[in-house]
Amino acid sequence: MPAVRRQPRRWRAHFAALAAAAGLLGLLVVLAPSALTELDEHAGAFFWRAFPAQTVERRVVVVDIDEASLAEIGPWPWPRERIAELVRGLGALGANLQVFDVVFSDARPGDDTLARALSGAPAVLAQILVLEGDAAPAAGRVQGALDAPPCGPPLPEARGHLGVAPGLAAAAGHITPRIAADGAVRGVPALICYRGRAYPTLALAALLRAAELPPALTLTPGAGLLDPDWRLGHAGLPGMYIPLDARGDWRVSYRVARSAFASVSAADVIKGRAPAQLIRGAWVLVGATAFGIADAVPTALGGAVSGVEVHAQLIAALLDGRSPYTPRGALGLQAVAAGAAIVLLLLLAGPRGRRAVVILPLAGVALAGLAFALQGALLLGSQIWLGGSLPAACALFAGLALAIAEHAATRRERDLVYRNLSSYLPAAAAAEIAYRAPLGVIDARREDIVALYADLRNFSAWCEKRPPEEAAAILHLFFGIFARIVEEEGGIVQEYAGDAVLAVWPGSAAPNVARALAAARRVVADVSAALPAPPEDLEPLAVGVGIEHGRVLVGSFGPAARRSYTALGEPITVAIRLQALTAELAEPVLLGPSAAGRLPAGVTHDLGSFLLEGLVEPRHIFGARPAGRLLDLAPRRRLEKNRLAI
Repeated sequence: MPAVRRQPRRWRAHFAALAAAAGLLGLLVVLAPSALTELDEHAGAFFWRAFPAQTVERRVVVVDIDEASLAEIGPWPWPRERIAELVRGLGALGANLQVFDVVFSDARPGDDTLARALSGAPAVLAQILVLEGDAAPAAGRVQGALDAPPCGPPLPEARGHLGVAPGLAAAAGHITPRIAADGAVRGVPALICYRGRAYPTLALAALLRAAELPPALTLTPGAGLLDPDWRLGHAGLPGMYIPLDARGDWRVSYRVARSAFASVSAADVIKGRAPAQLIRGAWVLVGATAFGIADAVPTALGGAVSGVEVHAQLIAALLDGRSPYTPRGALGLQAVAAGAAIVLLLLLAGPRGRRAVVILPLAGVALAGLAFALQGALLLGSQIWLGGSLPAACALFAGLALAIAEHAATRRERDLVYRNLSSYLPAAAAAEIAYRAPLGVIDARREDIVALYADLRNFSAWCEKRPPEEAAAILHLFFGIFARIVEEEGGIVQEYAGDAVLAVWPGSAAPNVARALAAARRVVADVSAALPAPPEDLEPLAVGVGIEHGRVLVGSFGPAARRSYTALGEPITVAIRLQALTAELAEPVLLGPSAAGRLPAGVTHDLGSFLLEGLVEPRHIFGARPAGRLLDLAPRRRLEKNRLAI
């Protein structure tokens, strides 16, 4: 039953610990609202870096306006005629599609030459739709508007534009990124509304141009828990869609390693040195990486790279149909994962006691790692972006809180055990043996003590004639008075034995004997006054006390499975035998020679020499002169046959 009663208390402590963990997690969310999201982003980037796609990307080839190109062709910006040479060179090499991550917003000489080159090649130009800031630029002409979907949520609204020079007629897509709080580009708006029309991002415009599809997309909301917030598709491409979040953003997948993309210097294309087998049939993405002209942006993979890499990753993900997204039920799924972790931690906390203090934090760390591993598995296997930081934080905080609760409960139970042990053993002995494993050997030491042994005389007859409850009440009364007085006089209750009690005063100093004698006198007086009057057929109850001083062996004895803590030695035996003589000598308190010798003259009186039962040498026995009048309720009888005249 005690174990059953402890369980509800333990479970209440567990739930209180979980409530504290929830409060700590809530405080973290309030003080650092983006901390968990940033942790999820770093975890996702880690999995992309650690497990890149094991393919070499040749469908998309980057034509790089790099430092070597500027050194050979000339400084940027190049004349329009030079760009036209690049377009014609790519066409001659068999490029399937030319996608420019370069904005030509200003009218310049040579636009007609470039326009003629573009008219002979499938090409998509870049434009910028400004989403943020106070400025509202309006340079060039915005091109590539879609017939559908109409503007409205979740599509963002642009404030201005850097479009395409009026003389350049070609398909166009915006290259406007969505900049995160840390400056990284993790997504782009798939469509941006401007002046009532929707404009696709560069990768989408490239798909529409390459597939020669009508400029009309479908935008439908997700329905299931695992669906994205929005699906962007085309009627001409059934089964193919781009998942968008609630803001209309398309998350960039950085699954393809940077080294997997083939890159050719723009100068090599213009000068006819580029390998035709690399360009033929590929989508060519023209961008700049040269210092001073590259639109360097931080990415999830770390470090600043040219913006052309972002569009290369988007195009590769679009062609593979592996765009990551956060499902509509992400929060619920994270809550389920966190709940499962907490249930497992509660199961671990249940029956394991002290081990739980170590197991629970380790389990919390392991479950947190499992949460992030699950995030990585879903991202790499199913393109589902389900952050692991929330269940991981729940597991960590819950494991730590439950461990603290278990530690507190273990300390509380240990203290309770110690207090209970101290009620059966002397406090010093309880402190000595409570926190170490029992050994099956003698564990004892010699000490000088003053021993006081008190017995409740005639108690056996009382037990025979009276109900056991009444006898127990009398014994409880006797023990209570005895323990109180002994402790007040500086002694230690060593053990209870039936209706007798043994107390000791460690040390051989005379004051200890005086304290023991004072305690004996008080016990006799207080117990005699508190005991009930006996029935007519029973002799009255009385207290007899024996006191002796000497050296004893104190410690633990017996097998490891059942130990006994006691004191052994001649002073204990003498005190017990002296107590047995109190009735015959009509002396409530008797002292042995060693104890009496440490008291001032006149405190005791010599009763003669007696051979005590079980001993071979006779001893002088001393009675205590009463401080007041102490009544012994037993008849006064001397055992003259045991007295020896010396």
